[in-house]
Order: sequence, then structure tokens, then C-alpha cells
Amino acid sequence: MRKKLQRTTSIIRRGACAAVLSLGCSTALAVDLGSNNWSWGKEDTLGAGNLMTAETIKAALKAVEKGEIIELSHDVAMGAPHISPIQTPYVMTMSRTSKNMEKFLSENMGATNDIGFYLERIEMTTHVSTHIDALGHVTIASEFYNGIPITDGESDSGLTINGIEKSPPFIARGILIDVAAHKGVESLEAGYAITPDDLQGALKKQGTKIPAGAIVFIHTGWGKNFTAQPQHYAHTGPGIGLAASKWLASQKVVAVGADNMALEVVPGEDPKAVFPVHQHLLVKQGIYIIENAKTDELAAKKLYQTTTVMLPTKFRGATGTPLRIIALR
Repeated sequence: MRKKLQRTTSIIRRGACAAVLSLGCSTALAVDLGSNNWSWGKEDTLGAGNLMTAETIKAALKAVEKGEIIELSHDVAMGAPHISPIQTPYVMTMSRTSKNMEKFLSENMGATNDIGFYLERIEMTTHVSTHIDALGHVTIASEFYNGIPITDGESDSGLTINGIEKSPPFIARGILIDVAAHKGVESLEAGYAITPDDLQGALKKQGTKIPAGAIVFIHTGWGKNFTAQPQHYAHTGPGIGLAASKWLASQKVVAVGADNMALEVVPGEDPKAVFPVHQHLLVKQGIYIIENAKTDELAAKKLYQTTTVMLPTKFRGATGTPLRIIALR
């Protein structure tokens, strides 16, 4: 039994490594993940959410002038991109239909008003379609954000600390950085690692600055493949490199998102470092990650500054949740 378990673990690990497309697997820390920013106390679970204050929220709402809403989320639907074998596909089935409920209610509750209704059942990873990563999604050397050992926070039914229910509601200035436009292309190429110079160059071209407490969205153009080529979209793509993530953290942002599957570049810059941007932002900095954001309308309209509203569903113990994001102007 012990040998069988060891073989199974080995297979799972090899599958996970393959799934991240030659990003590599290593038991040794092979990259500088940056310094810790655990500045809100040892009991903190909000991370960079602490940067949203009454003043920043009021300022964000005051900036809304037209009352226009721009959707930044994809539908959660069958066929949504997923990283196999790490993630399972999204599946929704009808568990109750109008006719069978009409019969049930008539026979068991004496209903005479011909009422029927529908109920559905969903099987999914919480990291499906447009979603947000909880601070507990990723670890470094068996520790969560704020240096908490995983043995203090994991259970068979979810996390007991740093789950998505601990994240705040988000109302903040939303800043779009259109790197694709800065580079003069419709879409960056798969495997292109966005640099600090790319971000700063795009911001300068746009005439945009990042205020503290903002949510940053990066437009790569890769989102065009979300529906057209979902599995190609999921398993490769442009994204920010580790240096870019460190620069964004220095701007005191609350969250960073992009129109791609992983926020960061896939395959990664270092073949021995798997998803280091996730480690730096979530674990080291407490900065939330948004994946599969729908940024095309903002980019087309050159809306570089809006007010972003995001309300994560409070799945207790979950490491993320599908997310409805709106930009207001």
C-alpha cells in the first residue's frame, strides 16, 4: 500500500509538472522571490486589502461620472479553459426539471397550481473562468502568507486560514495597462515575459499613474483565445515576469489581473521555478491575483482609469472563486 501511494504521488507530481508546460519542478528554491511584506501584524488575513481604506473607497466612488458599467468577466460555462490534469473541467447538469418537480410537488405537497422549477448541480474548481486567487492558494516551503505553516491551515474540507472568505469586498481605482498597444500588436506572443520597462512604457504612453490601493489590469490581447482556442489559451500565453510583479508590488497595489490564464508568463522565465509570480504576490506580498479578466472593451475604448468593483463569493475555505468584476466610469 505504501509503495502504491508513493507511485501515485510520483505520477501526480509528474502530471502537475507537465501541465505547467516545461515550467519545471524543483524541490530547491531556485529563484529570488523577493522580500516579505507582512506589515499588518501576525494575525492579518487581508494582506494588501488593508490598503483599501474609507478614504480610498470614497475617492474611487467619487471618480464615477457617467454611471457606465463595463463588464470585465467572462461567463462561467461548459468548455471554459482549464489546466489539465491540475484542474478539472467545469460541468453543470440539471438535477431537477420543471416536469419532474411539477409531478413531485403535486403528489407530495398537494400543489394544484401546476408549479415546476429547475435546479442545477455544478462540479468545478473554484479557479474557473474569471476568478480571484485567495491568499491561501499558494505556499512557499510549506508556509502560507504571513509565515503560517500549512499544518495550521489545511483540512480535507478546505483551508482554515487565508481562504477566500477572508478577502475583502473590493472597491478601488482600476488601472488598465495596455502592453499590447504599447508594443504595437493585437496580442503579445505566447511565452512573452512582460518587464517593468514594458509596464512603465505603457503607463507613460497612456499618461496614467498607479495610485496606492489600486487594482491593476494588464491587457496582453491573449484573451481573444479564451473562447476561440480554450486549451491553447490555458496552457501557454504571455504574462508578467517576476521582475514586473516586484515592480507592481512596489506601487502598493491591492490586486493584479490580466486577460490570460495565469497572470504570469507561461512557460516561465526560469525552467526550475513554477509560478514564482504567484509566490511573490500572494505569499510574499499579500496581493490578490485575478485571472482570465476580460479587458478587451477597456482597451478598445482606451479606458485606462475606472473604478473597479469586485465581490468575491465567500466559499469558506476555498482558495479562489469565480468573480464578477465591473468597471465604472
